[in-house]
Amino acid sequence: MQYEYNGNLLEEDRINLVANEIITAYPEIPIDKAKEIAMLEGRISSNCNLEMVFTRLYNIMLTMSNDKSIVKRVYLDLFNILNVNANTNQNIDKIDYYYQVLEEIYNFLIDEREFPLLVEI
Repeated sequence: MQYEYNGNLLEEDRINLVANEIITAYPEIPIDKAKEIAMLEGRISSNCNLEMVFTRLYNIMLTMSNDKSIVKRVYLDLFNILNVNANTNQNIDKIDYYYQVLEEIYNFLIDEREFPLLVEI
């Protein structure tokens, strides 16, 4: 997925750009939902980092939590991204936290809980 610089855009243009980036990666997400997801995200005015990736993918799963097939697909993408980044020199505590969130999302996918909110973890 692209995470294009959008710090110079008006709010509506930024939302449309991010929504298009989301739909490009996940075409099964309707445009209205992609815009809703984009509204949850702040401006991107620096190089993409793991926190930006996590935030966008989490927001996709949160917004699309009524469609477990999409949540599962995004969950697997995020899991793979974390596995790649786990062996880098990035903040290990942050990566551990992301894995904890994924564990709770997995529990959601197997019907053991409601979709987890970040404030709970």
